[in-house]
Amino acid sequence: MEGLWTVEFGSNVGMFGGGVVVLANGKVMGGDGGYFYLGEFKLNARHFHASIKVSPFIEGYESVFKTLGQTLTLELVGSMTDETHAVAQGHPAGRPDLRLGVKMTKRS
Repeated sequence: MEGLWTVEFGSNVGMFGGGVVVLANGKVMGGDGGYFYLGEFKLNARHFHASIKVSPFIEGYESVFKTLGQTLTLELVGSMTDETHAVAQGHPAGRPDLRLGVKMTKRS
């Protein structure tokens, strides 16, 4: 699972977006147009769990959950669909009412 991935995501509030992540040695690093991502992941067979802190770096940039200026910790559970694709679902910690779906494609 280690490498450079592009991610496409959408939320249950009707927002969508995309970004890039690097997965290496159990760490997640990446970002999109207004947020950077730092976290950890664990892979067990073809299934994974990730906990990712998503922090804004552009003031006033709206998140996929329609929040502004908030740091969120995403809890994601997913699976590899083949060697270069994965899908996941999750929510921000403490906010099960906000849901997120993620599609990942390995690029390198």
